[in-house]
Amino acid sequence: MAKYEKLKRRIDHGEVIILDGAIGTELQTMGVPMHPASWCGPGNYTHAATVRQMHERYIRAGADVITTNTFNTLRPALEASGYGEMVREINTRAVDAALEAIDRAAGDRPVYVAGSISCRTPIRDRRTGTLLGGTGYGYGASISTEELRAYAGEQADILAESGVDFFLMENMWADNESRAVATEAAKATGLPVWVGFTASVAPDGQTVRMGISEDRQYTGGLGVPMWTSSWRTVDHDMTLAEGIGGIAPLEPDVIGVFHAKTDETTAALRVVLDQWPGPVVAYPDAGREDYLETWQDRSVSNEESAEELAQAAAEWVGMGVQVIGTCCGFGVDYIKPLSGALPARISSPRKIV
Repeated sequence: MAKYEKLKRRIDHGEVIILDGAIGTELQTMGVPMHPASWCGPGNYTHAATVRQMHERYIRAGADVITTNTFNTLRPALEASGYGEMVREINTRAVDAALEAIDRAAGDRPVYVAGSISCRTPIRDRRTGTLLGGTGYGYGASISTEELRAYAGEQADILAESGVDFFLMENMWADNESRAVATEAAKATGLPVWVGFTASVAPDGQTVRMGISEDRQYTGGLGVPMWTSSWRTVDHDMTLAEGIGGIAPLEPDVIGVFHAKTDETTAALRVVLDQWPGPVVAYPDAGREDYLETWQDRSVSNEESAEELAQAAAEWVGMGVQVIGTCCGFGVDYIKPLSGALPARISSPRKIV
């Protein structure tokens, strides 16, 4: 917590903070196979040195914050992958890899560790109780609130004990109940929490809602249904403003937009800046559709160059966004230009409440 207080002071004083970039897709490009149920999570056990090296690359590229490879290491995801008995081992190894990378690559520069928690869990078959499907198909709503609270609490406790500096809530999409449950579990450890929202512009061209746009079709996974009548109710039409209104009372330190394409990130940030008085983070994704494939097709390049993304990020900083990073598809080669193109600080920092 003492280490995080130094990061908080930097944000309070207006410094622009560089978050790292894509974790899963970066590991994918480095040869770590993606599992259809837990995506990059098992890599902490099977490819620990590669995970550490990935973090080292981001640190050398200028990242002030690195994110643990725990995006999809909640118990049900690992259980569906055959790693149910290794929940603690895999989550602990993820933090170890981040801390070792800091020791090897940061030198005297302070680098902080964000513990990623997501509720993108596989689907529980209502007939057999078996966990099915994968990252691209389960939205957490197939898991009861009570189960979800237990799983998120388990992971948060492990990550806190292992040494993360704060938590980063990711990829609950339109399921704001999952976002709230995970945030509460993380805050119960006593560590600060940052909360990310995925957002897109509705077909009316004006409303910014939670979740991805309809034109994005992911591949991969096990092909099970996206929704069944036994799932918890999720308001998929909830606007981003309404979602923020449900999370702000939980008093996160930072709120932001992630895993949205660049143009939609800009629209969503306007909503966040209007609805939230504290610091804001932005980390967009490349809009690729092969995230969930076992291996990434290296012949398919991103539509946006690193320079184009840096230009957009500079616009966001001008709007008042203070933490900038990237997400799926935008890897190390996008972070280095960001760290060199953005101003060192903003003139009117938004205080952490």
